[in-house]
Amino acid sequence: MTTTPYHIRIAPAAMRQIILFSHKQKKTVVKFIEALAINPRPPGSKKIQGMTGLYSEEIEHMRLIYKIEEQVVMILLVKGIQI
Repeated sequence: MTTTPYHIRIAPAAMRQIILFSHKQKKTVVKFIEALAINPRPPGSKKIQGMTGLYSEEIEHMRLIYKIEEQVVMILLVKGIQI
């Protein structure tokens, strides 16, 4: 069994959004979320100014907003973005 330094929690609203994505998008999001369990501040992640512990990440035309608190990463929002 592999343990990771951070626990992942997904807010119900974010889970509902993920469910609506295509199979390919879901796979991309899940892979990124798994990587956050190891390193919640990957290169390119943007700290949201004025908000403690909130980060924004753009992955393949999707925006992921998450909060880091101690050893927990809470996925708050995942939505498609217009380019």
